Amino acid sequence: MSPRAAAATRDYWDRATLRWERFEPQFMYSMAAVDPALFRALRLRPGQRVLDAGCGSGEPSLAIAQLVAPRGTVTGLDLSPQMLAIARLRARQRGVTNVRFRAADLGRARLPRARYHGAVSRFGLMFVEDIPRALGILRDALRPRGRAAFAVWGPMSRNPISRLSAEVTRPFLREPPPDPENGPHPLRLGRRGMLERMMRQAGFRDVTAAGVKVPYVYGSEEEFLAMQLGYPNPLRDIYLSLSRRDQGRMRERFARGIRHFRSGPVIRVPGFAWVVAGRR
Repeated sequence: MSPRAAAATRDYWDRATLRWERFEPQFMYSMAAVDPALFRALRLRPGQRVLDAGCGSGEPSLAIAQLVAPRGTVTGLDLSPQMLAIARLRARQRGVTNVRFRAADLGRARLPRARYHGAVSRFGLMFVEDIPRALGILRDALRPRGRAAFAVWGPMSRNPISRLSAEVTRPFLREPPPDPENGPHPLRLGRRGMLERMMRQAGFRDVTAAGVKVPYVYGSEEEFLAMQLGYPNPLRDIYLSLSRRDQGRMRERFARGIRHFRSGPVIRVPGFAWVVAGRR
C-alpha cells in the first residue's frame, strides 16, 4: 500500500472507531461466531505466541491472550491508532496483561521471522491492499509448522445485509459500483476457494476451509438504520451526498428490506463467513 493509500485507509478506520465503539455489543456478538473455528484451527495452547493481524478494537486478541496465558503472549496489529486506543482500554478493563497492540500496515510491516506459533485475522484480510504480500509476511513470521487462520466474509448471496445494501444504494449511484474483488472490500474474498488458492500460492500447507454462520441481531429498524447511516462508513458517504428527499427514500428502502428479518422483539439477519487455515 502506498503511503497516500495507507494514510487514507488509516483516516477512514480512525473515523469509523466511533461507530464500532457505539455498537460494540452488536459487532462483537456477530463476529465472535467465527472464534471457535479460528481457535480450533490455530490449535492454541498455553505458552504460545500469537499474532493478530487487523485486530481493530481488540478481538480476538483479548480472547486468545487468555487462552495462551500465563506465559503466552499476543501481539495485535492494526492500521488505526484510534482503534488501538479502544483495544488497550478494553484490555485494561478486562485485566488482560499478556497482549500488546502496535500500529502497523500489514502490507508493509516488518515482523520478526519465525517467531509466532500462530497468526490470525478476523475479518481484516479483505481490507489489505496487497493480499499475496501480506500472506507472505505472515507466513514468514510463523515458526516451522506454525499455523494461520483467517475469517473472511462469504459471498453476497449468503450475506443478506450486503445484498440489501447493494440493492438499496443502486438507484442512487452515479456510476456502477466497483468489483469487490479488485480492491479492499468486505466481500473481496467471498468466492469459494479464492483464499485457499492464495494461501497455497504463498506457501502455506494443509490448507482447509470451513463455512460458518454469522448472525446479526438488531434491536429495531431504527437501530439498524443508525448503524448503517448514522456513523462513518461507505454507505453513509453515499447517503450524505443525496438530497433530503433521496435520503428519505434510501432510509425507507433500508427499513422495508430489513423488516423481513424481524423475529419477535428483535431483527435477526443470517450471515456467512469462511474460516480458512493452513500451516507453514
